[in-house]
Amino acid sequence: MSNTIGFLGAGRMASAMITCLLSKGYKIRVWNRSPEKLAPLTDQGAIACETPADTVESCEFVMSFMADDIASRHVWLGDNGALDAIAPGTIAIECSTLSHAFVRELADIMDAQNIPYIDAPVTAVPEQVARGETVFLIGADLAVLERARPVLESVASKIIHFGPAGSGTVYKLMNNLIGAVHIACAAELVAIAQKAGLDSEQVAQTFLSGALASGPASMTLPGMISGNHNEGIHFTTALRAKDASYAMQLAQELQQAVPVGNAACSVFEHATEAGMGDLAQSAIIDILKN
Repeated sequence: MSNTIGFLGAGRMASAMITCLLSKGYKIRVWNRSPEKLAPLTDQGAIACETPADTVESCEFVMSFMADDIASRHVWLGDNGALDAIAPGTIAIECSTLSHAFVRELADIMDAQNIPYIDAPVTAVPEQVARGETVFLIGADLAVLERARPVLESVASKIIHFGPAGSGTVYKLMNNLIGAVHIACAAELVAIAQKAGLDSEQVAQTFLSGALASGPASMTLPGMISGNHNEGIHFTTALRAKDASYAMQLAQELQQAVPVGNAACSVFEHATEAGMGDLAQSAIIDILKN
């Protein structure tokens, strides 16, 4: 079995995963739209490639970690895209959080080219990924998953198989929509507490030690209290807005009303439109206050 993996993307999560894979002895060929971001990875031994097509040369597995549908479509299907050069039988592992419709489209295209496809979005922050604590939410044929399991297990604390391609994305989108709801509600708590004259630190400590604390809310609450939305960014406001929007599209596909999710989605979209997209998700408190 080849131990060379082609990797498309070198953002925060992708770089963390590449670092972990390199530490486990895998050889990595990597492409990124901004080549300057590859320097820390090439310093660790990764091979920088000029195009997505170049990246997949002599690889048994190709992994992708892109921001959205547009970026994923470009690296797989665009000019010099990975599918121009990928060998039949190579397993494609798409870790990006994409729309359900595009995941299904991509799965069908790959199936027509005899490319086994794994829908593999993740739940983790970069620090967890770098430590090999990624949780994969899998949609794939079980036999394909078993072929890829050694690669996935090298960076994972848990691998959860939901069903065929697309099913991992269904769970991921609704999971991230719940995160948007939790963060929006935590922002409302802080905004009201501050306007009522409560001590912000006491409010935060009480909330975080209580039964209603959640991971997303706990991660963003310090930034809401301090008003600093520029440091320690694990996930941006724009990315949360994108994921929530994709979740709303999925709900529409299934003709399922999601009024609470829709309200949270609107808050993040408003913040992004107001120029807060590159800030930490805690920035939505400024929208609610105003």
